[in-house]
Amino acid sequence: MATRARATTLLLAAILFTAAAAAVASREDRRGETSLGRCMQRCEEDRPSYERARCLQQCKEQQRQQQQEEERRREHGRHDDDRSSSRDRRGEGSSEEEDERREQGTSGRRPYVFGRRSFRQVVRSEQGSVELLLPFNQASSLLRGIKNYRVAVLEANPRSFVVPSHIDAHCICYVAQGVGVVATIENGEKRSYTIRQGDVFVAPAGTITYLANTDGRRKLIVTKILHTVSVPGQIQFFFGAGGRNPESFLSSFSKRVQRAAFKARISEERLEKLLGRQDKGVIIRASEEQVSELRRQASEGGHGPHWPLPPFGESSRGPFNILEQRPRFANRHGRLYEADARSFHDLAEHDIRVSLVNISAGSMNAPFFNTRSVKVAYVLDGEGEAEIVCPHMSRGEGGEREGRRREQGKGRWHEEEEEEEEEQQVGKGYETIRARLSRGTVFVVPSGHPVVASASRDATLQIVCFDVHAENNERMYLAGTNSVLKKLDPQAKELAFASSAREVDEMLNAQQEEAFLAGPEQQSGRRGEEEEDEGRRRRHRGRGDEAVETLLRMAVGAA
Repeated sequence: MATRARATTLLLAAILFTAAAAAVASREDRRGETSLGRCMQRCEEDRPSYERARCLQQCKEQQRQQQQEEERRREHGRHDDDRSSSRDRRGEGSSEEEDERREQGTSGRRPYVFGRRSFRQVVRSEQGSVELLLPFNQASSLLRGIKNYRVAVLEANPRSFVVPSHIDAHCICYVAQGVGVVATIENGEKRSYTIRQGDVFVAPAGTITYLANTDGRRKLIVTKILHTVSVPGQIQFFFGAGGRNPESFLSSFSKRVQRAAFKARISEERLEKLLGRQDKGVIIRASEEQVSELRRQASEGGHGPHWPLPPFGESSRGPFNILEQRPRFANRHGRLYEADARSFHDLAEHDIRVSLVNISAGSMNAPFFNTRSVKVAYVLDGEGEAEIVCPHMSRGEGGEREGRRREQGKGRWHEEEEEEEEEQQVGKGYETIRARLSRGTVFVVPSGHPVVASASRDATLQIVCFDVHAENNERMYLAGTNSVLKKLDPQAKELAFASSAREVDEMLNAQQEEAFLAGPEQQSGRRGEEEEDEGRRRRHRGRGDEAVETLLRMAVGAA
C-alpha cells in the first residue's frame, strides 16, 4: 500500500509540474506574440514604405532569437534548480548566476545599469567587431528621454582597416586605447588625421568615414555615443564595401543601374567584385605598406590644435585630446578631464560633453548631481561600485509592475505611469540603485539624480562619460570644499537639518577635499588610526598629569 501511495504521489507531482511548465510556456508565447505585434506596429508607423518589408523580417528574426534565448534560459534553470536549492540550504546566499544578472542590470529594479551582455554585435570579422547597446527606452520607460541615443564600441585588431561607411546618426567618439588613422569625407572634402588614446572626434550623420589601426601590437578601441536622426533609437549602417555579410550597399543596386552609374564596360563578374562582393567583411587586414601610406597621408593632412573660437567661425574637424588639457579637478583621489563646446567646437552642434574620470584605488567621487544633462557612462578599466539615488522607484516595487503596465495597452500604460509619478511627488521615498562596475559596464544617471562612483582597493577606476543635453548644465557637488550645501543661509541649515547652523557647518567643513574623496574603506581605516592616536594622546596626558601632581606635592611639602 505504501509503495502504491508513493507512486500515486509522484504521478500527481509530475502532472502538476507539467501543467505549471505548460502555463509558463503559454505566458512566454503570449508575451512573445505581444512583443512581435508591437515591433510590427512600429514598422508600419515609423518606417517608410520601402523599408517596411525588411523591418517586418527583422521583427520576426528578433522574436525567433528571443524564443531561443528563453528556451536556453529555461533549460539552464532546470539544470541549476537542484544546485541552487542545495546552496540555499547551506546558507551561502544567492547564486553566482543571480549575482551576474544583478551586475548586468537585467533586473527590473536596476533600469540604469547595463552589463556587457546588453550589447549586440552588429559587425564581426576576424579582424574586429562593432557592438551596439540596446535602445534605452526599450530597457525602461524611465530612459525614454534619451531614446534617440545609442552606445557603441569598435574594436579593431592591430594593422586592420575598417572599410568606408556611413550611418544615419551623429557619432561622438572617444579613443579608449591604441593609435590609428581616421579619414572623413564631408561637404565634398576629405580630411585625414591620426588618433590616439584620449582623443575625442566627431563624425556627423552621413559622413563617409574609414579608419585603420596603425599599431602592430595593440587593439584600437573606440567608444561612441550615437545620436539618431532618422528613426529614434534605430541605427542603420551603410557599408560602401564589404562581403556578403554585411553586404555593400553599392552591390544592392540592380545590374543595369550599376552599369549606367559607373559606365562600366567590364564584365558583370568584374563589376560585382569591384562593388564589394568579397568575403573578407568590413574590418579587414591591411599590409604594412598600406598602413604606412595611410599614416603618411594623415600626417600631411593633419590639423593643428582646436581653439575655443575657430577663425572665421569655421571648425576644422579633427581630434581633441582631453588628456593633454588641464584637469577640471585633480587631487590624490582622482582626476576629471573634460571636452565641451567651449574647448572643442565640434561638440557645439551636438549638445554633448565628453569627460574622462580617473578614480584612484580605494577612492570615490564626491556625491553630486547634474542640473540638466543625462550622464551615459562607460567603464573603460578597473572595478568598483556606483550608487544612484532614484525617486521614480519606491521601495518594494520592481520592473515586474512596469512590465505589466506595458501589456495593458498604450493609452492605459501612460495613464498609470502618470499616476505613479504623481505618487512619487508626494514623497514615497527613494530607491538607491547599487551596481558593480567593471570593464564594459554602462550606467545612466538622469538629470537631478545624485550619484557616487567608487574604485576598488586594487586598481584605478576609469570611466568615459557622455553628458547629453550639456548646454548650461551645472554639476552640483553635495560634499567637499565646493559643496553647494555650504551656500545655504544659517536659518535654512537649521530648518533643513533640524540642528544648529554650527553643527551643520561642522559636518560640511570637515571634508577638506574637492570633487574626489577617500572612499568608505579608506575612511574607516583612517578613522581607526585617528581613534588609536587619540587614545595614545590621552594616555600621555594622564601620565603627564600624574607627574605634575607629584611635583606639586613635593613643592608643598618643602614649603
